Amino acid sequence: MKNLLYFPILVFLFGCAGFLDEKPSKTLDTPTSFDALQAMLDNSSTMNFQPALPLILGGEYVSDDAGILALPIWQQNLYLWKSEPFQVDDLVFDWRNMYNQVQNANVILEQLEQLPKNDSRWSEIRGAALFFRAHAYFNLYNLFLDGPNLESLNLNLSIPVRRTTAIGLSAEFAGREEILSLIKTDLEESVGLLPNQSQYLFRPSKIAAYALQARVYLARGAYDLALQGAENVLNSYRQLLDYKMVNQTASFPFELVNREVIWQSRMGSYNFIFSQTAFQVDPGLYSLYETTDLRRTLYFVRRTNGPFNFRGSYDGSNTLFTGLTTGEMLLIRAECLARAGQTTRALVDLNTLLSNRYAIGFQPLQNLEGEALLKRILEERRKELVFRGIRWSDLRRLNREPAFQITMRRTFQGAEFEISPQARTYVLPVPPRELSFVN
Repeated sequence: MKNLLYFPILVFLFGCAGFLDEKPSKTLDTPTSFDALQAMLDNSSTMNFQPALPLILGGEYVSDDAGILALPIWQQNLYLWKSEPFQVDDLVFDWRNMYNQVQNANVILEQLEQLPKNDSRWSEIRGAALFFRAHAYFNLYNLFLDGPNLESLNLNLSIPVRRTTAIGLSAEFAGREEILSLIKTDLEESVGLLPNQSQYLFRPSKIAAYALQARVYLARGAYDLALQGAENVLNSYRQLLDYKMVNQTASFPFELVNREVIWQSRMGSYNFIFSQTAFQVDPGLYSLYETTDLRRTLYFVRRTNGPFNFRGSYDGSNTLFTGLTTGEMLLIRAECLARAGQTTRALVDLNTLLSNRYAIGFQPLQNLEGEALLKRILEERRKELVFRGIRWSDLRRLNREPAFQITMRRTFQGAEFEISPQARTYVLPVPPRELSFVN
């Protein structure tokens, strides 16, 4: 794969004030060529980035008291699911980095209108910008707008929305349905513009856009549409890694890019992720992996002092992978088929995945149907996609269904903290520092 180049982003995206500040000058450089616009898209450290907040909230890891105390106060509050985690001076980069992506996409979309549409690069660049904008708003939806488990509360929440690069003194706000409609529209157009596959996995493709559609619709609980997105992917591409062929002795068994990856992205790297005691695999989660499940050894490593840590990132390092894979698509399709009563097809997809995850001698699952089949698929989803920032989104949709509701609990200094299935804390407040720039 071609080495990635990290290009500078426009200066006005990185001021110490909020993203809603008025643009300070018209003299700042604006990209005016296809190469410059592509360079903005290829800045993977900004564009191929996903928030770490869902990881803190999602219950896949545990931390000791010392690890919690080492966190900034607002991260402690998130870990303990407190209702008002952010103070007025807290700088939450996960929030503004998503809006940096939106702003970059809007710059590209507007500047494209000044360039010849008959150039072959025009459609691909526009499609990529729409993909990245949709991805950014989807991440914001998962954190700051109510999910399926809270829809009955009629919270009427909204977040800032930007469709142009014009930055004024006041912002336009949009609620859940408007944001989801924007994501839907952007992805539908990007599908028609992007090439079927990209030469570089950090660049989106048509298959990646279909995969993101599947992820988005699943998060909303729109299972018929999620099924369609996953099938669009798997009809074109379905390569899987055979974990029996992966080197178990390597410090990080998976390479940065592999044939299972449809689109590569990474999670923000907070300090606690690199701590052996502050970022321990939840024991209940680890217990789900059978001894013949190769993910048990490829994903995790036991330290001499006892805890298990995660090492199974598809980024080939201790930076966490958040991209799109064929494994995820098989699980989405299997779940949607099971929900639709198509048991045979659901089992085929599930067994296809597991035959590449278990040791030699794996016996395909049989005689599973109904709720038992769905529960097994959801368990495999939890095990397969661990530490990719997906669990929080899954909890938001599954806690709408009585059969899959859970109450998560954590302890700190002898006290127990919990989050119930319909807790208001399943949606975060907009950080006050950002709201101060809205008026």
